[in-house]
Amino acid sequence: MDQLYKELKNFGKVKLKESLAKHTTFKIGGPAKYFVIVEDVAKLSELLKYLDAQGIPYVVIGGGSNMLVSDDGFDGVIIRIKGGGVKVKSDVIEAGAGCTTVQVAQESIKAGLTGFEWGVGVPGTIGGAVRGNAGAMGGDMNKVIEKVEVYQDGEVVEYSNEESSFKYRDSIFKHNGGIILRVWLKLEKGENRDLQKQAITNIQYRNQTQPHGHASSGCTFKNVEIREDSNFKIKIPQDFLEKGIISAGWLIDQCNIKGYTAGNAQVSEKHGNFIVNLGGATANDVLSIIDHVKGEVYNTFGINLQEEIQII
Repeated sequence: MDQLYKELKNFGKVKLKESLAKHTTFKIGGPAKYFVIVEDVAKLSELLKYLDAQGIPYVVIGGGSNMLVSDDGFDGVIIRIKGGGVKVKSDVIEAGAGCTTVQVAQESIKAGLTGFEWGVGVPGTIGGAVRGNAGAMGGDMNKVIEKVEVYQDGEVVEYSNEESSFKYRDSIFKHNGGIILRVWLKLEKGENRDLQKQAITNIQYRNQTQPHGHASSGCTFKNVEIREDSNFKIKIPQDFLEKGIISAGWLIDQCNIKGYTAGNAQVSEKHGNFIVNLGGATANDVLSIIDHVKGEVYNTFGINLQEEIQII
């Protein structure tokens, strides 16, 4: 085995030429030259320091949702973070970035804390949810994050909520190269029975409105923020205008392209903002659909959709 493989074993379980299709919810992606599973936050920061010092390219993934990996794979190190533990202290939850969002939400409900019930239906890890300011049912990470511990430029630093620069499906961590290690959520006391009912309602709603039976990466495009200078080609429903956000799924619906296919990928017939893998789809199939959808929406509305998914 080569020297890098031996070094990587100091930080976690290592696999060579591991298919990334096995580690993404899209079930798409070529092999990673090196694939490391890290379950300890301290080990993760040590690994990142080592790779930075050696100038070795790497990408950190969590649950593999909200991403599309090239059919060629990745010629470097893919780091999959798992776990990290969840601790509850009064009305604050501390969680390692590799914990699933669902797990953190469940622990908050068990502790009788409210504000994060919507997280029970969100795939992926809490680190990824913070990075993309994930949200559902009117909530998002910006409303519950107290602080975030991050590896950046060889150091471990903390960002407050304000310093995290949360925006719609965005945060500073998407732009400054910081890798999230640990997060703290500030919640409020609630009634456990009511929280459980709300969580069940949230899951039922997602099950009714989102596609099942085929692999996908979640919502492909960001919803569109309405600005004062926005100029649309057709009339926008009043409820969107009041919320200040236009549903990307609605825009796609109006273009009558549900069911559009390229290779073995398809615009979901149930939800226009989902692209599904019908079985054996390639990244190029998905990229072809993304280009087609963006073109149709622009031609119809004059709106440039932006991808919500990360393309690797």
